[in-house]
Amino acid sequence: MVRNRQSGNLISDRMERWYIWGKLMKIKVFICSEDTLYCEKLVNYFNSHYYDKFQWNVYTQSVYLEQIFQSDMADLILVGREMQAVMQELEHKYTEGCLWAYLAEDAGWQEEGERQIGKYQRADQIYRDLLDLYAKKEHVHYENLAIVSGKTTFIAFVSAGGGSGASTVACAAAKACSRMEKVLYLNLEDLGTCGLVFSGDEKPGMDELIYAVKSRRNTLDLKIESSVSRDGAGTYYFKECANPMDLQTLSAEDMKELLKAIEASKNYDRVIVDLGNGLQEKEITVMSMVNRIAMVTGTGEVDRVKLLRYLDYVQAVEETKKLDIVSKLQIYINRTLKNAPLPEVISQIRVAGAFPLIENGNFAGIVDKLADMELLQAIR
Repeated sequence: MVRNRQSGNLISDRMERWYIWGKLMKIKVFICSEDTLYCEKLVNYFNSHYYDKFQWNVYTQSVYLEQIFQSDMADLILVGREMQAVMQELEHKYTEGCLWAYLAEDAGWQEEGERQIGKYQRADQIYRDLLDLYAKKEHVHYENLAIVSGKTTFIAFVSAGGGSGASTVACAAAKACSRMEKVLYLNLEDLGTCGLVFSGDEKPGMDELIYAVKSRRNTLDLKIESSVSRDGAGTYYFKECANPMDLQTLSAEDMKELLKAIEASKNYDRVIVDLGNGLQEKEITVMSMVNRIAMVTGTGEVDRVKLLRYLDYVQAVEETKKLDIVSKLQIYINRTLKNAPLPEVISQIRVAGAFPLIENGNFAGIVDKLADMELLQAIR
C-alpha cells in the first residue's frame, strides 16, 4: 500500500508499538520516491513472494526524507534518484550510520561512494541486492541459524498442544512431497512413531543415529546413510527408538550436529522435521535452524488459547536469545468444517491454509487423504 502522508508525525505511538514487534521479524525497508506506481508494484510483489523477509513503508514526498533518516526505524532506506538534490543536503547531516541506496533507472551509472539498486531488473536480483545491502549492517541483532545450502529445505511441524494433528499433517506433507522430490521424514518427538504410516526395509533407525551423535565420532554421515529406511511410496525415514528415553538424551547441541550432518550430505531435497509441541532448548534450536515452521492448530477455544500462549512464549524466547523464529511461522488450521471462514492472521502470524475434518478413517488413511491436497506441496 502506498501512503502519501500530508500531516502528522512519522513516529506515532501506534507505529512505535508495531515497529517494536516487527523488529523481531523482518527487515524494515523505507522507500521515498515520487514514482508511486513503481513502488506499489514493487511492494505488492515482495509482499506476495517475500512477505516473511521484509516490512515495507512507502512515502511519495521528499519532505519526509529527513524524518525517515532521523527516526532510526529503518533497516534499509531506498530513495528515488529524482530526490538526489534533497539527499545531497541531508547526506552529511543525518545519513551517517544509515544503510541507504538510490532507486535508479540507470543501474549502470553511479557516483563514487554511492549505493544504488536498479529499478528495472528481475525481482530476484532486487531481492539479492537488498540482502547484500543489509549484510553491510554493522550490528545484526537476531541470529539466523537457518541451514540454507540451496539443495535442502528444512520444514518443522509443531503444535501448541497434543491432539491438534501436527504429526498427521507432517506425515502427509512428507508423503506428498515424496512424489516429486527426495524427502526425509525426521520425527524428533519424545514418543513419536513412524510405523503407522511408513513401512520399508528394517534399518537400525534412530538408535544408531543417536549413538553416532552422542559419541561425537566422525561417522555421523555414514550412520545417517546406513540407518535410514525407505517407504514403499518413496519417503525416507528413521525408525523410532526402541527406548523413547534415548531420544530425550539429545541436547540442543546434538540436534544442531544432526541437522547440519543431514544438510551436509545433500542427499535430500526436503527434510520434514516433526517436533510436536515441545518447547525445550532442543526444540527451540531446531526451530531457529529450519527454513520454515508450520504451526498446526485446531479450531476449538482451547486450541486458540494454547496457540496464543505458545506464540507469546516463542516471541519472548526469540527476543531473549536473539534468534530468528517468528518470521518463519505459518499457521495451518486442522479439522475445519467445509466453508468455515478463516482468519487472515492470528497474533500477527499469517494463516496459510486449512485442512478439512476427515471422519471414519484410521491414521494411515487420513494421512493418505491429506497427502492428496495441493496445499501441502505449497509449504516451502
